[in-house]
This record gives sequence, structure tokens and C-alpha cells, in this order.
Amino acid sequence: MAHILLSGFTPFDGRACNASWIAARLLTLEHHQAHILHCLRIPVCWNAAWQAIPAALERWQPQLVIAMGEGERGVFRLETLARNTRKARLDNAQRLPPQEYISASGPQEYLSSAPCATVQKTLTREGIPIELSRNAGAYLCEEALYTLEHGKTIYPFVNQVFFVHLPPYGSELHYRGEARICDEKLLSDFGSRLLDAVLADLKS
Repeated sequence: MAHILLSGFTPFDGRACNASWIAARLLTLEHHQAHILHCLRIPVCWNAAWQAIPAALERWQPQLVIAMGEGERGVFRLETLARNTRKARLDNAQRLPPQEYISASGPQEYLSSAPCATVQKTLTREGIPIELSRNAGAYLCEEALYTLEHGKTIYPFVNQVFFVHLPPYGSELHYRGEARICDEKLLSDFGSRLLDAVLADLKS
């Protein structure tokens, strides 16, 4: 029985909710007979992901990690590149990053080894507006993705790492052939389809 880690973020920029945490929490609450799901909520504060993710990996030793964050309206994005960089942007504690890089000793970037293109094609066939991206934003999502890819080189039990940007909670999008609002129902559906697509590829 495999362990799967799901992660999302706290709200930021004055928003009341964060779609990534809602999706992760709902997916964790669903009964999944074949796997054990764990959920991690990451504060939108510099260094929070760098500290919380390794602790979660050591605690639960997941074989698969699906991390999520809020991105742009109207589209889901599978991130394929983690860069060792931070933009000069305030976090929820009104602090700028302590340095312009994530890791002083880490590589400049990590290229995702996850089958993002295959998962993207599967979800596109199901009517989900999802794209591949090479720009995770240089904010806390970038830090989370870089930390996960770095962790994959340290912890041999981590087989695959995915990072997905979701549309903001409450925003409008065209989803599975109709105009929808990014709410709990849509996020639950997307989370289930994403996990199914990832697991199907891992089995093949």
C-alpha cells in the first residue's frame, strides 16, 4: 500500500481561500482503498516549504508527491522545471526573501522527471484546460517544487513528484465542456482525475 503526499498552501494576497489546499484536503478525505493519503498545508512564507516538506517526507516516506498551488485564471498548469531562484515579493508575514536563491549549495534548476506530458494529455482528453509550464513563478510555489525535486535526490523512497498550479478559488473557467466556477465540487473532481491519471501512468 503506497503512501501519497498531497500539499497545498494557505491563502495569500488577501484571499479568503486557496484552491490548492481545498483540493488537497478534499482528496485526502476521500476513501482510497489502494493507497494511504497524507496532506500538508504550507504557509505562504519564505523558507516554510524548505522546512516543512523535508519533515513531511521523513515522517510519511511517500512514494508519490502531488503538490499544488494557485496560479492564473482559466487554466491548470503542470510545472516541469524548478529553478533555484526567488523574486523580491512579500510573503504573508510581509517579509522579502532572505536571499535570491532557495539553496546555496543546490543546482541552478531541476528538470522534472515525472511524466507530465502524459498526464497532461490524459486530462486534456477529459476536457480539462491543462498546460505544461516551465515557469513556476519564483515565489512560494517555486520554492515548494524545488524543495521536492531536491528531496527526490535525497530520499530514495520518493519515486515521482508533480506540481500543479490551479485557477484561483472562485474564478471562472471552461471545464469539461461548460462554464464553471472553481469551487469545492470542481476541485474535488479535478483532484480525483489528476490522481487517477498519475496512478494510471505509474502502473503502465
